[in-house]
Amino acid sequence: MNSQFLIATIRNAHDGLVRTVQAVPDDKMNWKPLDNGRPVLDLLGDVAQVTGMIAELARTRGEVKPSYEKFAALKTERADWTREVAMTALEENAQKLYAAIGELSEAELAQDVTMEIGGGMTMPLGGWIMMANRTFISRFAQINYIQTLYGDFDS
Repeated sequence: MNSQFLIATIRNAHDGLVRTVQAVPDDKMNWKPLDNGRPVLDLLGDVAQVTGMIAELARTRGEVKPSYEKFAALKTERADWTREVAMTALEENAQKLYAAIGELSEAELAQDVTMEIGGGMTMPLGGWIMMANRTFISRFAQINYIQTLYGDFDS
């Protein structure tokens, strides 16, 4: 696994998410499936913030790690975000992530990093960085499903 592969893969998922969010009308950004689910705006803010955490993980070569406490604080931080604030945060954090990945050697990407999340999981740094890709794809899928629930069936 090399940095260019990571950047290309994550950027592709990032671009798909952005296109999906752009198709959501303003009046549906805070709509909740079954009045219980997470609205698109919260999912967008979440992915923007997770991207920032992963950028910091990559920049510090695994020294600054996500934690359950950070996730809780981020949820509070994004509570008042608008689409514009979330999109700006997403783009800024994505650029930080791509820059940080570009600085990593294959040896650094292969170094093991242990996280407290998941009960103390260990993976190569490159594997942890791929969590950005997973986050983009999972939020993309969630938003696509929400779109069908409010009646948008166009691909």
